[in-house]
Amino acid sequence: MRAISKKYQPDLRSFMAVSASNYAKVLKLTPNIEQHQELGLVAEFVIDKQPSLEVSLLQASRYTQTLAFKQSSAKLAMSRELCVRLYHDAQLAEVLSGLHDSMLPPVYKVPNSEMRQVDEKAQLNQFLGEWLNYCLENALLVDQYKNHLAFL
Repeated sequence: MRAISKKYQPDLRSFMAVSASNYAKVLKLTPNIEQHQELGLVAEFVIDKQPSLEVSLLQASRYTQTLAFKQSSAKLAMSRELCVRLYHDAQLAEVLSGLHDSMLPPVYKVPNSEMRQVDEKAQLNQFLGEWLNYCLENALLVDQYKNHLAFL
């Protein structure tokens, strides 16, 4: 007899908790990010025995910002980048794309040609939280880029 498989149901409560926690961690790492409106590099951090972390602002609107968290090293031949949207009104952070992917769907159908997990988006949000924890514990701010206005 064939077992009937249940359709995957995302755990919305857990996803929202992770997103709220990640939002708080992003604000700890980049405290003035809400006021930052100029696109481009926002901050750079050095992490012991790791490639440096660059945080860039990709998009800014009244209630949302899209950030890129990027680590790369030619010496180690590695690169990782997560595109994260901050929802300031809801105080949530959500991974939009990551680890060389385009926009992530909420749920992948299984089976799929890329062999993705059904809950890949939830896993990347969990990974973001763990990565931010590591950065908060080990990263040192090298430079924080700001708008500089000069009145002559």
